[in-house]
Parts: sequence; structure tokens; C-alpha cells
Amino acid sequence: MSTGHRPTVLIDVDGTIADSLPAIAHGFRLALEEIDHPLPPESFINTIPGPPMVETLASLGLSDEQVDRAFAVYMEHQHAGGWQRAEMFPGWPELLRDWRKAGVQLATATSKGEYFARKTLDNFGLLDAFDFIGAASDDGSRQTKAEVIEYTLKELGIETDEAVRPCGSVVMVGDRIHDFEGAAQFGIPAIAVKWGYGSESEWASAAAVAASPGNLNRVVREMLYL
Repeated sequence: MSTGHRPTVLIDVDGTIADSLPAIAHGFRLALEEIDHPLPPESFINTIPGPPMVETLASLGLSDEQVDRAFAVYMEHQHAGGWQRAEMFPGWPELLRDWRKAGVQLATATSKGEYFARKTLDNFGLLDAFDFIGAASDDGSRQTKAEVIEYTLKELGIETDEAVRPCGSVVMVGDRIHDFEGAAQFGIPAIAVKWGYGSESEWASAAAVAASPGNLNRVVREMLYL
């Protein structure tokens, strides 16, 4: 898929477009109950949307066998309809419509599996607004944010090497540190949205911070020279 050098916005899903904490947290709790592992503090649970769930489970010190069992329960919960607990943060239909009118190419760059990324966006009525759905692979072979961003750039025909990519041609919008660090690996400036699950210390790794949809629109237009 070659698209030349159209200005492009890569957008995270969980915590950026979708308020998915209720869906993710409920499945996470069920997963830990299945393996009789104590629940971590709520402060930890509130930060789990974003990174691959396998990484989150492993960070608790679980064995590989426990991670596999817990992750299977988590996925069963999602397939049973748990994903529908997610709600859309305000302003996205208008933002995407405005950027498309300005000639911007839109793609997701999410560590959410592609199947549930598509289901979630379709449920919000946003799926058709995107030119490409960049997501983690459902078979687990592509999980990290950097892997997803690299895959998305290549599928869109955009250079992964910032030295040969036009300046101001791509920006990343997300809410967590892995969004900003993943984008930085390709020299892509990131915008942190304050309505997600990140913290002020994480936002410091982004090129800019947006506190509202209107603010985000202004910053994206400035960065892409629209």
C-alpha cells in the first residue's frame, strides 16, 4: 500500500480513543482469580490498559505456565463480550472527520489485538474513518508498540528511517510511555493525551501534551503543518 508522503496520524486505541479500563480490568481480575494469584493494588490495575496483557501478567512474577493460563482466561472474557464494556472518549468522530477533510492519512498503532481493535472501533462507528488498522497480531507474533508502528509504517509505504522521511509528515497520538518511546524509535514526535491512563512523568517523554480534543486538533495541525 503506497501512499506517498501524505501527512499521517498514528493513533493508539486503549486510553486514547477508548476508555477500556472497565473491560480490561474485569478480565484481568478474572484471570488472576483463575490462577489463585492475589490482586495487585488498584493503582496498578488502573495502569494496565496499553501494554500487551502478556507483559503485564509477566510483570507480576508469574511463571510462563501461569501467564499462559491467565491470558487464556482473559481472552475468553474478551471473546465472551467483555470488550463491549469499553466506551469512546468524547470528540473522536469530529477529530477524525476534520483531519480527513484536511487530507490527513489516519491509522491506528495499538498493542490491542487486531480483532478486538476492529470490533471496538466498529462499535464506536469509527472503523471506516481509518485508512489502515495497525495493531498487534492475533497470533502474538507482533506485540510491542515499536513492532506495531514499524508494521504500520511499512504497510502505509512510509519510510521507517527518519533520515529519509519528510520532516513533519507523521505524528503519534497516545496516552502511555510505550506510545511515546515506540514512536521515538522511528523519530516520530508523539502527543500525549491527558484523558488516558498515563501520568505526568510519562507525558514528559512526549513532544507535546493535549488536555482536550480541541487542543489535540490544534497540536496535530501545527506538527503536520496543516
